[in-house]
Amino acid sequence: MKLYVEAGQAFKIGQLTDIHMGEYPLERTDEKMIDQLRNVLENNRFDLLMLTGDLIWGEYNEDPHKSLQVLFDLLNEFETPVAITYGNHDTEGRYGRAYIRSFEKELSHLADKTHIFMSGEHENYMLEVLDKATGEVVNKIFVWDSGAYSKWPEVSLYAAIDLDQINWYVDTSKSYAHKTFDLGFMHTPLPEYGKVDPERITGIFGEPVCSADLNSGLFHEILKQNNVKALFAGHDHYNNFSGSYAGIHLNYGNVTGYNCGSDLTRGVTQIDLYNDGLQRKNLLFTE
Repeated sequence: MKLYVEAGQAFKIGQLTDIHMGEYPLERTDEKMIDQLRNVLENNRFDLLMLTGDLIWGEYNEDPHKSLQVLFDLLNEFETPVAITYGNHDTEGRYGRAYIRSFEKELSHLADKTHIFMSGEHENYMLEVLDKATGEVVNKIFVWDSGAYSKWPEVSLYAAIDLDQINWYVDTSKSYAHKTFDLGFMHTPLPEYGKVDPERITGIFGEPVCSADLNSGLFHEILKQNNVKALFAGHDHYNNFSGSYAGIHLNYGNVTGYNCGSDLTRGVTQIDLYNDGLQRKNLLFTE
């Protein structure tokens, strides 16, 4: 599905993150998440649902297709485009990213991906937000697969964004003649999230930033390209803050699933994207 917005109106994104669905048949925690998510989707309008990883507990899920089918059946009830990237827990079991990603074809309203770039099994892509009247690109949404675990665990637990993924972003950005107000989504936050001043945030900074300990330089290139103005991540279940560093808005989506540790009320993060800025808020479940 193409993504459209009326001129002057907000393009509304619902970020779901860290759903952590377990084995099928579902436990009560997963059933509760499905019920609460249905309530949010019935009572709020979105132009895109962006899922930022850890959809499942891969290590404990012998048949992830059955668990994901329950989630996808819910999303298919709504005519809202859906886009997905994956996290470290999605592929901790015997299934790789290509296998998990193959089920996306069962989504009735999968958003149209452009500039798809594969870095091994890691799919990176861009979404174009188009003016409904003119078809002009008014926003771009970059999606990076931040991977899982580092090849050098003695140096860093989590993987860093690879150089080819950074080069893809630079080349794609340069392929557009006009600058727009753009966003980026990934699962694992960049190290620069740890540079945010905790005294100048909104939301909750409930645990240390769990980024890669190696910095491969994506944030540096974001500053150089001067198009991506905000990043959204998941991964850290106790964080849902919004802050900034070097003029870039750094945000966590609010944890969505009950099947993982957190003292945050679960929910969905709403991002109202305009051609020159954004607003965000958390739509919390009625627990």
